[in-house]
Amino acid sequence: MKRRITAVFLAAVLCFTLVIVTAAQGGSSSDPVVSKSYVDGTFFESVISAARNRIESSVSSFKNKYVNAAKSAASVPSGEKELIAATADAVLRNLQSRGRYLYSTRAMTAKTLRSGDKISAKNGTVIMLLDGSARCASGSVINIAVGREIASGNALGRFTTFMFPENGATFEVTSKSAKVLIDGVYSQTAYDIKYMNEAYALKSLGLVRGAADGMELYRGNTRAESITMLIRLLGEETPALSAAHKHPFGDVDAWAQRYVGYAYRMGYTKGVTETRYDGSSLTTANQYMTFVLRSLGYSEEARDFKYLTAVNDAVRLGVIPQSAADEINSTEFRRDHVMHISYLAMSARVKGSDMTLLARLVANGAVSSAAANEFLER
Repeated sequence: MKRRITAVFLAAVLCFTLVIVTAAQGGSSSDPVVSKSYVDGTFFESVISAARNRIESSVSSFKNKYVNAAKSAASVPSGEKELIAATADAVLRNLQSRGRYLYSTRAMTAKTLRSGDKISAKNGTVIMLLDGSARCASGSVINIAVGREIASGNALGRFTTFMFPENGATFEVTSKSAKVLIDGVYSQTAYDIKYMNEAYALKSLGLVRGAADGMELYRGNTRAESITMLIRLLGEETPALSAAHKHPFGDVDAWAQRYVGYAYRMGYTKGVTETRYDGSSLTTANQYMTFVLRSLGYSEEARDFKYLTAVNDAVRLGVIPQSAADEINSTEFRRDHVMHISYLAMSARVKGSDMTLLARLVANGAVSSAAANEFLER
């Protein structure tokens, strides 16, 4: 009972002090953001200092009753400080939930996220990216170090604290994984993998090798990974790996050197500049579908399809059904969709013939007959 009375009294004093300090030092309705350094240092310390001073002056006549009760309840001298700190955090959270732009580093929780994971929040929840990359996926977040809004679509830097505004925003991971610190009320959503079975079917054909952390179907597909899949769909992986093909790019990962070099020599791909390939950037649905259509013998030069409408053109050409195009066109493009498109392409006809892509891969020796039969029986 003594502990409860003490905590309630401290909370009441802190609430009153926070209102006074916030009114005196905080932002206005037109500019509600306060500086990070101010809130981290001056603001929070002044709240605790003011609370302590107010406690000492307000309970001077009851010093023995309340101060001694607080120390007794906490058992050790530091307990009083911990009690005040915990109460202050509770007050800050209460104000934060009512839309006040307040920030405290005391209760930030570490989380590990993966590609495509999204954090949605509002009313002053704060997040800091420690490792990986991320972007503002909707709304806008506030860089509280400089008091500047970061609009939807823009990348978010590491070791910077971003605050979610009153009307809400969404933080999305764009790297394979990311580590963050977060404080406040938020919701987290992750991508639900749909085509795992199709991915394993393609793996049984030798067209998918997987990655260090599995097939990672939840994330986007990179340019280097997409050109590798094109070479496999063309049945040309053996010649691609048979030699170290020269290319002018200085930013290609070791595992992709021969694939990119072969594709460059064959005219399948180009760099973003004369010396930069940018193999780690993500492939769009139309970009990947362009590769698939080319593997089936279609080309932009022959006006079979257009790059900007490759997904819809694939429906017209009978490569994928309309339902697949609708899904791909309405969501973030991921490796999961790469597997789905590639799986459907196995049954598509090569341009100008009755031979399916799978049959051509068998004829070229890229896939064994046994593996193809097992694939068809799935």
